[in-house]
Amino acid sequence: MGSFYGNVVVARPCDEVVPRLGGAGIRGYALPVGPGHTVVYPDPETDALDVAGPLSGLLGAPALGAYVFDSDVLIMRVYEDGRLRHAYDSWPGYFGDTETDEEGNPVAADDPDGGGGHSEPVGADPEPFVPLAFGPVDREALESVLRGTPLDPGDGEDGRYVFANTQHYDAMLCLGLNACRLSTGYHYLSLGGLPHETKAEELLSIG
Repeated sequence: MGSFYGNVVVARPCDEVVPRLGGAGIRGYALPVGPGHTVVYPDPETDALDVAGPLSGLLGAPALGAYVFDSDVLIMRVYEDGRLRHAYDSWPGYFGDTETDEEGNPVAADDPDGGGGHSEPVGADPEPFVPLAFGPVDREALESVLRGTPLDPGDGEDGRYVFANTQHYDAMLCLGLNACRLSTGYHYLSLGGLPHETKAEELLSIG
């Protein structure tokens, strides 16, 4: 079985984020992931993708909600001032969503391999992710990751990522953030696990 996790990175330091989230009724954990950046791991009752927008509005800062499903699919949504700015889906149609034309007729997903293969990512534009970055961004590298081409060819098969969590890791790396802390979720932390080079005292409880 692959990895399942969700989290939210917001462009505000932990000492600004954690007290306000507890007051907003959000429970979970938080860690710093860069100077002025915090990752929030909501508890299982709170969907990371759903909470990213409200967090962005509450904190007045860009927020990025991410979810990895079974190491197959990476979904990311960027919010600014509580409003959705950009949506990314590494594998449109994976969950059985069917596109329709103007008359409501089903339209086949874009399948470059010609039959049951992996459809092309939607939202592979690096620009909406840049406000979440720490430091300069190699936009070409980030776009490559978003399009599904691994930074390290060894992480791929037929030129595409094998695991969505590796793709997520690389995307966060391109933004200059702590990719290890951003490529995990609440469940792992609740069992006592810690990301690489993370001390127990750094993990902050919310709510």
